[in-house]
Parts: sequence; C-alpha cells; structure tokens
Amino acid sequence: MHHQVFTVVRLRSGYDLAEVDAFLAQVETTLSLLWQDNAQLRERLGAAPPASTPTDAGVLAAAHRSAQETLESAQQEAGQILADARTDAERLRREAASAADALTRAAHQALDEQLDRLERAITDQGRNLQHHLHTQLGHLRAALADLDTHGRTPGHGADDAASQRPITVHSPAFTRDPAAGH
Repeated sequence: MHHQVFTVVRLRSGYDLAEVDAFLAQVETTLSLLWQDNAQLRERLGAAPPASTPTDAGVLAAAHRSAQETLESAQQEAGQILADARTDAERLRREAASAADALTRAAHQALDEQLDRLERAITDQGRNLQHHLHTQLGHLRAALADLDTHGRTPGHGADDAASQRPITVHSPAFTRDPAAGH
C-alpha cells in the first residue's frame, strides 16, 4: 500500500478515478479490519482476569500503535496523491492554454496572410480594369476623332460602310459585341 502508483489520465486532469477509488476502498477495508481487531483485543482484555499478563497489554498497545501508524501513513499517502494530482492538473491546464494560444496565433496569422493576398488581388484587378477602361476610352476617342476628321458625325451617313461596322469593347472580364445582342 505504501508504493501505490496511479495512471495519469491524458484527456482530463488528474489520476484515473477508478484506481484512486479502488485504493481508497482498500485503505478503508484495512482500517476497518484493524479497528475490529483492536475492538476484539479490548474485549478480550476486559474479559480477561484482573491479573493479566504484561504480554497481553503489550500486544494490545502494539496493535493500537500499528493501527495508528497505518492510519497516519494512509492519510499522508492520500495527501501526497492529492497534491500530485493538483500539480499535474495545473501543469496540464498550462500546457492546454499554451497550445490553445499557439493555435489562435497561427489561425490569426493565416487569416492575415489570406487578407493580404485578397487585398493585393483586388488592387491588381482594379488596376487592370482601370487600364482597360482607359484603353477603351482612348479607342472611342480615336474613333470619334476619325469620324470628325472625315467630316462625318455619328448618326449621319447610315449607308456608309464605316458606320455599319459594330464597335467591339474588350475588357479583362468579358468581351462584348453590341451587334451580337449580349
């Protein structure tokens, strides 16, 4: 009983409760037996003739001392088991908190990196779209200037081949041909 070892439970703090309960039941049984033996020895001592031998008194005193020592030892051992369990529980709590903090930091870092990539992609797409719109605006201005240079204005000369030609708009997201009806 002096060298009882308990299994540490990994999924929750402390020791295996079944083992601790079994050990405490064993200590309780041992103490009960010692108390019963002590009571029986006292009864025999009380029933013994008044001229009892010093040996009977010595046996009774030794049994009482043994019971007292066993009880004190069991109490000390139980106290040590509880202290160890509390220490282990606190260590496991600190380890779990540390692991949770590390996971939280890693998740924040991953989210920050994803946000940075998304912001860069949005910025790049904005630049590309702006470039394409400026290019298309330049094409439209050039077409208008070409029409003005040749003495034509939009909406006149419907029979002219140049006015029959559809205007095609190009952009990074889609290409639209107004004549196609899209």
